[in-house]
Order: sequence, then C-alpha cells, then structure tokens
Amino acid sequence: MLRFDRIQHLISPADLENKVVVQVGVGSGGAAVNDHLTMNGICRWILLDPDTYDEVNLVKHPRLRSQLGRPKVQNQKEWILDRNPGADVRTFTEDVMSAGDFPKLVKESYLVLCCADRNEVRLYVNAVAVEARKPCITASVFRQGFGGEVYGYVPNESGCLECMMRAADQLGWNMEAGVEQTAEEDQAVYGMNLRDFKASGLSMDIQAIAIVQARMALDLLHPVSQRKLGPAQATWVIISNRPAPGASGGDFVKARWTRVKGRKDCRCSRS
Repeated sequence: MLRFDRIQHLISPADLENKVVVQVGVGSGGAAVNDHLTMNGICRWILLDPDTYDEVNLVKHPRLRSQLGRPKVQNQKEWILDRNPGADVRTFTEDVMSAGDFPKLVKESYLVLCCADRNEVRLYVNAVAVEARKPCITASVFRQGFGGEVYGYVPNESGCLECMMRAADQLGWNMEAGVEQTAEEDQAVYGMNLRDFKASGLSMDIQAIAIVQARMALDLLHPVSQRKLGPAQATWVIISNRPAPGASGGDFVKARWTRVKGRKDCRCSRS
C-alpha cells in the first residue's frame, strides 16, 4: 500500500479510496494523468484504450521499453499495481465507441477522464457522461504541442464539452487555425487522406496539459481541498506551452481561464 505520510497534510486518502474513475485513453497524456492521480490516492480505476504500446511511443510515453507490443491499458495496470498493490484496476481493450458496456461503466463511476486523441471520441464520451450526469474532464493537446486545453463538465455547475466547443466557435478561439502544417502533416492529410492526423508535441508539451487535467480531477475528487468546480471557478483552461509556429498567437507557459455555462438548447441542460 502507498504511504502518504509526507503529503497527508494536503490530501486524505480515505476520502478517495472508494471513488471509481473511468479513464478513456492511456496514451502519452493519459498515462501521465493516471500516474499523478494514482500517486495522490486514486486507487479504483476503469481503463479503456484499444491501442498497443509501440516503438514510436518511446519518445513521449512514460512506460518501459520492455513493455512494447502490449496493450497500453495492461501496461498502465501493471504500473498502478506496482505503485499501489491495493488498487483495483479493470481494463478494456475495445474501442470505446463500440464498447457496449461503456455507459454502464460510466454510471458506476464518480468521475470520467477523457484523454482520447480523436474529437469524435471526446464528443461521444461527453454525451455518455451527460446522460449519466457524471462529471467529465476532457483534455486535448494542440497540433505540434504548442499548447492544449482542459475542460471540466460538472452537472448543474457548468456546460458540457459541446457547450465549450460552440463557445469556442463563437469567440473565434480556434487555437490551431493559423498554425503552419509540417511536411509530415501535409503527407498524412493530403497524401494519405488522414484528415484527423496531427503532428505530435514533445513529451513535456503533452505532460504540461496532463498535469492540469490531473489537478482539475483531484480538485473534484477530493473534498478536503474545497476547490471543486463551482460558480466562481473556471471550467475551461487553455494552455500555451510556447508560441504557435507560423501564427501570431501563443506565449511561453501561459494559461487562460474561462467559465462556460450550460446552453439552454444543449442536452446537458435538458438531462
């Protein structure tokens, strides 16, 4: 079992031990989010990710070379149980979009973490969380890692991810719009018709976003912190790691904090 002697003035593990967290995606960012939350007392996990751990992941993913070729969820489960042998971890290698049990798993949870790298998956996870009225924190890293955003949906307190995306369109906050494409992106998007392809950022770019997602999650999970998202709290954090290549926006290590209310015509206000 983990010993919390040196951080018990900040957290109460007893308040966290029965809270189930569903996490979709344990890639480069998701693994880092999971690492931090596990070390801070979260011990009941449901992990979903269909991907395997490959050589191209070694420059940004925190797991071991000896674990190559294995499902990412299995590698993450081993890490959790090595760090905290008393943890309870369930893993699923199905694509969440076709996993029939996913809505049921969400209903069992206290919080949903979406660390997926495809927008259609983020919207699906958001829809299931809204239907189940479960908090959902979604994170995404912008192309080439120049920044990213974290969004927290809390029933009755904030709008859902769809509300945030519509607000972004209205405000013109498309952070990737003016960023020059790399040669790799040109080849993938135009040569191979991979419309969703994005050039990756550095490991530190990815983990900067992951840490904000983990911080927001812990604040929601841990009542002692008294920092749950509420009317006076931001729900949408846009992070700039460095100036965006080929664009005028962006800065070094800067964050913009915004609160998004639920839209009256959105499913989150009707559920």
